[in-house]
Amino acid sequence: MHNINIRTLDLNLLVVFITLWETQSVTRASERLALSQSAVSHALRRLRERLGDELFVLGRAGLLPTSRATELIGPVREALEKIDQVLQGGELFSPANAQRTFRIAAGDFVEFLILPRLLQHISVAAPGVVIEIVPLPEPGTLSLMLESGAIDLMINLPEALGAGVRFEQLSTVQLLTLIWQRERLPEGRFPLDLYLERPHVVISMHERGGNIIDRTLAAKSLSRCIGAVVQNFMAMPVIASQTGYICNLPSPIARTFADVFNLSCHSPPLEFPEPELIACWHARFDADEGLQWLRAQVRRCAVN
Repeated sequence: MHNINIRTLDLNLLVVFITLWETQSVTRASERLALSQSAVSHALRRLRERLGDELFVLGRAGLLPTSRATELIGPVREALEKIDQVLQGGELFSPANAQRTFRIAAGDFVEFLILPRLLQHISVAAPGVVIEIVPLPEPGTLSLMLESGAIDLMINLPEALGAGVRFEQLSTVQLLTLIWQRERLPEGRFPLDLYLERPHVVISMHERGGNIIDRTLAAKSLSRCIGAVVQNFMAMPVIASQTGYICNLPSPIARTFADVFNLSCHSPPLEFPEPELIACWHARFDADEGLQWLRAQVRRCAVN
């Protein structure tokens, strides 16, 4: 058994080895490789020296492989094919045949709005693909997590993204204001005086969208009363139904849960800018066909 340092092995010798196997002739191998017969013979001699085996012996029908050559041909051919795939950009991503898990960092709003549609499509088009939703990263860590591949995609409202992070807008988020049905407010715009008087239940003090509300009010020298701060959107209608607090929710969540919790939906009292929903990934994976496919599916499912 010869110890072979792969780092010093000329891979062209392996190409010659495969060609000799397929042609069983130095002459035909030289023609296929566009080399002289002496160059092919020299390559075979170097291979014999490195591997410590004749590899091919002369028979009546041409060159015959030794048992060592027979052991090598499969692994060598597979290794060179893999190298070629990598240099050519890898195998094309095939959704129907893919076996892959994509990790998406997102909040409960995205899980409610996009995930059901996304899974409905993927379960048919890409049954081997798994979507794993993970918590939104801490501020300042997004770029590192995307760059390292710890997460493949983040879907959220805009924030400081960090170096190397790409993004695209998916949609805008319409906000609706909810309150007890027992208030018997008329349909349409929510009364501004009641909006400022009644406590609000809000989503975190960073408010993924709530800051838009407070900035708009502050621009008019107004402010609202905060009664409770929660960590996810789904808690807001529950609390509003039990306390009489006001809550502002993305329209898909608001319309779904209004009747369930005996709340009425209204347009906000002022024209608040609609928050943008964006998808983020790292430039390192721009050429990843699987991630390109995933972004296209998310983009389609995010349309209201």
